[in-house]
Amino acid sequence: MSSRRLFLAGGMAALRPRRASAQEDPVLADHLRALMVQHRVPAASVALIRNGALAERVTPGADPDTLFQAASISKVVAGQVILHLVDRGDIDLDRPVNDVLRSWKLPGTQAAAVTPRLLLGHRAGTNVPGFPGYMGGAPLPDLRQILDGASPANTPAVRVEWEPGRAFRYSGGGTMVLQQLAIDVARRTFAALAADLVLKPAAMSRSSFAQPLPRSESNAASAHDLEGRPLPGKFHVYPELAAAGLWSSATDLARLALAISASWRDGAMLSRPLARTMAHRLADGPSGLGIFVQPQSGRAPLLYHYGVNAGFRSVLTFVADGSFGLALMTNGEGGRALIPAFCGGIFAANGQGSVPPID
Repeated sequence: MSSRRLFLAGGMAALRPRRASAQEDPVLADHLRALMVQHRVPAASVALIRNGALAERVTPGADPDTLFQAASISKVVAGQVILHLVDRGDIDLDRPVNDVLRSWKLPGTQAAAVTPRLLLGHRAGTNVPGFPGYMGGAPLPDLRQILDGASPANTPAVRVEWEPGRAFRYSGGGTMVLQQLAIDVARRTFAALAADLVLKPAAMSRSSFAQPLPRSESNAASAHDLEGRPLPGKFHVYPELAAAGLWSSATDLARLALAISASWRDGAMLSRPLARTMAHRLADGPSGLGIFVQPQSGRAPLLYHYGVNAGFRSVLTFVADGSFGLALMTNGEGGRALIPAFCGGIFAANGQGSVPPID
């Protein structure tokens, strides 16, 4: 019998709610360790949410404070930054971004139709789906060089290549436009905005957009390939902060989910109406505003985002009302197979619906 079938057959009862404080569940830990061996993942960290609180943490090969690259889950934080600026009246979701951008303009013949709402929902027609990162010690581009595709940037210039609003096209490049918009509107660095508007209010004390990490940070996971071999230089550096630059822990990502859920229920970091708008799909695409949305009949929607950086795979998924959720971070390419296998068992054990699509 496979490890997953053993887990489902013998471990479900042990994984149902029974504790008020976040502790390590031995059944959960054993199942995760088995998957880590199977998929050659050296370290993983998971935090479970039940009934609006952090319920359990399991961190084989790491500890609760170990940092992992959150990769594209960075976009969830970036989305919260933008929506906070919307809430306070600094950004209009439907005003063309080129009307507001000061230090740079989005190129493309149809760029005048691009709005923050379309960028948050990956419907702006912008290019550059993702970023490969840079080897440690390599020259790093600044934001303008990233947007213009100028050396030493290793990705093309961000521009509008398809009709805005027409279709969902995942675009990390579009998220970098939002980073520039936040900076131009607030006249502060993106890292400072994210810290003050999201990380601190959500009590994400182990999270930052430090790229590269300071030498003083000694508790960060190293990246590994599909065979479990460490990547040269420990990990890549991602100066594309809003799209891929967040360092975090599973516990902190769970705290982010709880803060977003509090907004959805009652208004917290965001006003309740805007949080409800965020958690509603745009047109026929899978995304709301800065986060993916899976509607659930008769209950709050499931919100989620995956993260893929070189040698790191992660997922954050939670019911919008905070009744259930999990953050799972891994430091190996084998996380691509580990994550859906682990999530499938946890979702089933907790009476949840289907697991959201995970890259």
